[in-house]
Amino acid sequence: MTTTSELFSRTAARLSVIFALLIGSTVLAGVSIIYWQLSAGLEERIKLRVIENRDALSAIDSNDGFAEVTEVVKREAASRRAMGTILLLVDGAGTPVAGNVSGIPAFRDWRILKETELERVSGRSNPEDSYYALWTPLSQGTLLVGDSDKELRVVQSTLLGGLLWELAALVILATASGVLIARRAQMQIDAISGALTAVANGRLGQRVARRYSGDDLDRVAEQINGTLDHLQRLIERVDQSSTDIAHDLKRPIGRLRQKLDIALRTATDASAFRREIGASLEELDVIVETFEALLRIAQIEAGARRERFHAVDLGSLVTEVADIYRPVVEDAGDVLAVDVSGYDGPLASGDSELLIQLVVNLIENAIRHCPTGTMIRVALEGGQEGPRIVVADNGPGIPASERENVFHRLYRLEKSRSTPGSGLGLSLVAAIADLHGAKVTLADNRPGLVVEIDFPGPSMARSG
Repeated sequence: MTTTSELFSRTAARLSVIFALLIGSTVLAGVSIIYWQLSAGLEERIKLRVIENRDALSAIDSNDGFAEVTEVVKREAASRRAMGTILLLVDGAGTPVAGNVSGIPAFRDWRILKETELERVSGRSNPEDSYYALWTPLSQGTLLVGDSDKELRVVQSTLLGGLLWELAALVILATASGVLIARRAQMQIDAISGALTAVANGRLGQRVARRYSGDDLDRVAEQINGTLDHLQRLIERVDQSSTDIAHDLKRPIGRLRQKLDIALRTATDASAFRREIGASLEELDVIVETFEALLRIAQIEAGARRERFHAVDLGSLVTEVADIYRPVVEDAGDVLAVDVSGYDGPLASGDSELLIQLVVNLIENAIRHCPTGTMIRVALEGGQEGPRIVVADNGPGIPASERENVFHRLYRLEKSRSTPGSGLGLSLVAAIADLHGAKVTLADNRPGLVVEIDFPGPSMARSG
């Protein structure tokens, strides 16, 4: 079980944390912009009120004189409306004549005055207040007007409080989401790691459990399972081949040793010795041929020939093989019929040398296992998806129970092995078909055997 400390050392958790930090930074930046814009707007609003009050009092001074503005300032300073306002009117000598504060030296432009710095003459005060203030000259003195920043502080406090709650909620949600997402991702990663470890320890049947969520890790699990399936098939084939080789080559190697031993012990002259050596060489050729066939099957199954694929005209290929093998079939006393008129589709993608080998093996298989006078038919037809090569005969056929076994390497229906052959012909056919994405089907020809090779269509061949 992965602990929380271990979890946050994993990539998935780190990405979740980074994502949460990015979201938090974005929210913080957005709220900060709103905070500063709103603060600037409220500050301008406070200054505008100060300017309006100043202009109103300046107008009274201009119209009714300094004495009248003095009376107005006295009344305003004593009224309840002045609770959020500071007023101070001084004469030309700098002596206070009206207002609710005093002792404020003159200054230029705007200044923020704190309540704790003021000398109150009248009115209630709040130690937390500050005032945006401005001195303005009048006809016989100078006027100070200021307005409280309470509205600005309330809005700023509300925004900051909301921001802190929002950030706290975001941190909690991001952390919870990160843990959840990281745990789900880590569980799948651990499942992949566990499956690969099990396979590495020899449990080839182990697979990654899929969640069928369609996400990236699920697709990776599907690809890993496909790779493991292919790996298991290859290893099983290697194991089977090793067993088959040990079993099937033991007899010819034993015969070869016996012949050489006889030649060494009994040959009385050079002629007899050459006969025994010639028979030994024939036996050795069979062994070499078997090994070469096995090596070729292994290369094909590993996909080593896929880079040699090109556009192949199967009609011309089948016709060419039939023309070459017709004399061989006739020498065996059989009859060969060819028909390529059933397919006029596009060219197939493949290795022409291997495809020729496929057709040749099927014809030779029919010649080898059928009696004299057999009719062998080779045809190219249009299948459901793409082209189909058919090789049929009216010989003894293959029992339904044996049709899967004949594709195994070195497997032969004739258990005594007295007839020529290595049992690799159909194995090579299956390997070539699999390399080209084709399907091999064996069926009853009533009598005889029908072998159908169904190739994929052009679009499927490209996707494969």
